[in-house]
Amino acid sequence: MPDPKLRAVVNEIHDQLASAEGLPSGQRRSLEELVRDLEALLEQPPAAAALEESSPLRDRVTDAVRRLEASHPVLSTTLGNVVDTLAFFGL
Repeated sequence: MPDPKLRAVVNEIHDQLASAEGLPSGQRRSLEELVRDLEALLEQPPAAAALEESSPLRDRVTDAVRRLEASHPVLSTTLGNVVDTLAFFGL
């Protein structure tokens, strides 16, 4: 599923994680794992990505958005863009 918009958002998350200050290590690890899962989704052919159950992935991103809204609003907004993109593709 090599979507340029999702790829750009994932790259932006990488950049924001690298510069995020005050992010607890547990949350950072959780977000890094989430990014790896998103990257794995990007590497799949479109048909395989559509068949894969990605609702749990979207739920994890949504949960991360809620946890970060107050402490890291920019990162939270970027993750919200991931949720929107996944929903757009029916994932």
